[in-house]
Amino acid sequence: MTKFNTLFIILLAIFGSDGYRILAVFPFNSRSHNIFLEGVSRGLANRGHQVDVISHFEMKNPPKTLKTIVNLHGTRANLMNNFTIEFASQLGSDLVPFIAKLYGNELCELMGLEKFQKFLRNLLHYDAVVTEAFGANCFMGLGHILKNAPVIAVATTLEYSWISDAVRNPDSTAFAPNVLLDSDISTFWDRLKNTIVTELSKFRFYIYTKEAQTKAMRKYLRPNMPNIREVERSVALTLVNSFHSIFGIRIRSPGFIDIAGIHIEDNDDKLSLDLQKWMDESKDGVVYFTLGSMVIIETLSKETLLAIYASFSKIAPIRVLLKVVDAKKLPPNLPKNVRTSKWIPQIPVLRHNNTRLFIMHGGLMGIEEAIYYGVPLIGMPIYGDQFSNVRIVVKKNMAVRMDYRKITEQTLDKALKTVLTNPLFRESAKYESRLFRDRPMTATETTNFWVEYVIRNGPEVFKSPAIDMYWWQIALLDVYIFILLCFVLIIYLTIFIVKYAFSLFFRTLGDRQLKNKKKQ
Repeated sequence: MTKFNTLFIILLAIFGSDGYRILAVFPFNSRSHNIFLEGVSRGLANRGHQVDVISHFEMKNPPKTLKTIVNLHGTRANLMNNFTIEFASQLGSDLVPFIAKLYGNELCELMGLEKFQKFLRNLLHYDAVVTEAFGANCFMGLGHILKNAPVIAVATTLEYSWISDAVRNPDSTAFAPNVLLDSDISTFWDRLKNTIVTELSKFRFYIYTKEAQTKAMRKYLRPNMPNIREVERSVALTLVNSFHSIFGIRIRSPGFIDIAGIHIEDNDDKLSLDLQKWMDESKDGVVYFTLGSMVIIETLSKETLLAIYASFSKIAPIRVLLKVVDAKKLPPNLPKNVRTSKWIPQIPVLRHNNTRLFIMHGGLMGIEEAIYYGVPLIGMPIYGDQFSNVRIVVKKNMAVRMDYRKITEQTLDKALKTVLTNPLFRESAKYESRLFRDRPMTATETTNFWVEYVIRNGPEVFKSPAIDMYWWQIALLDVYIFILLCFVLIIYLTIFIVKYAFSLFFRTLGDRQLKNKKKQ
């Protein structure tokens, strides 16, 4: 073998020969959403694809083939550590207006930024566009101007109704709870409520976004862009932060792929040396408490915080790791077994053998991380899908649910004792961990395969025939009505014939009797 051939093989091994150029556009400045999206883009880059990213967050230690080409940081109000408990609680479970307007229509205006327009003026060839399926679906329009490059949508939560409807993936309202519904489906009224919530949320999202997002695409991308509904229907592949072991059996079309856990598999976050030492020395166990990347724990009422202090002090020598933005705003006399930190790398903490309990708000990323590493939970949902997420892990016997508005020393004592001393919660968590990990391919491998499949075979390969049908045709209402009319017609004709036969019979009988009387 010549030196040239040897060099060529080495270069081929390093850079790969089948890498595609992929544009990843993540316009929503939510840190938790971005963590999942980073998992997707990192996985593609590690496979050898060139991934160009437009995002509010620049990845730390990115693969060599991943590059942030437009940094949107600072163009939107910061969401990290910016929600008081009062504001977050006002969001409730009805997030449709926020998703459609604040995190949808308003984000479309980012396409008008000079840095974004400069990118568009110098547009390169891309083999695919990856963007979030959430509120700002206008960014899916980039596939239209990139010579119809396949658009790959990534849902960072369980799919909202408008996401599945766009590609005609069935909603399964007969048995699969909507992401906005905090209940199981078992009765007629459950099915009715689930169907109404699903259809109403879809309708409202469409009303809120059609005009605004169509206008934004035609203003910032191309004047002849189709409307936003047509653009959504052009999605070639949808990747969803879901898995059957968590959310149960749901109908999935071939182009609707579950990839829950992708942000965990290749995560390389590490604890600081000081925190690593503290965790290692916590032989009696660690309780980790956070309300996520947005909600500020210290905005809980003073009475609630003092109740938490009292309860945490009782579980010593078990230690508590508490995520707090500004420890100076906490009441004095923090228990000695509690350590606070402004930012905590969550996955390494949950991965640590000494972590015994995770107290959290019910965010999906944290729920999945706890399941992945088999850590039991105390869930305190505040808004959005957190209620249904916590309900799911409670049903799996790996969590206890608490109302953050009703925390007292006694209620928290009871919850801590229940989860820390009852082996059922740890055993259930370990069982769910095995189920979650047991797959024919990892989430990263699954993502890579289907993204490459769509690029190789074209954006139409997964197009559902239902895309070109009306809703009443998909629901077979016309067929059922026709069958019903046929039954009605058959019953009517049967009754008519029977009545006519009886009428004829009695008329004939009457005629005979009349003739007999005349003869007599």
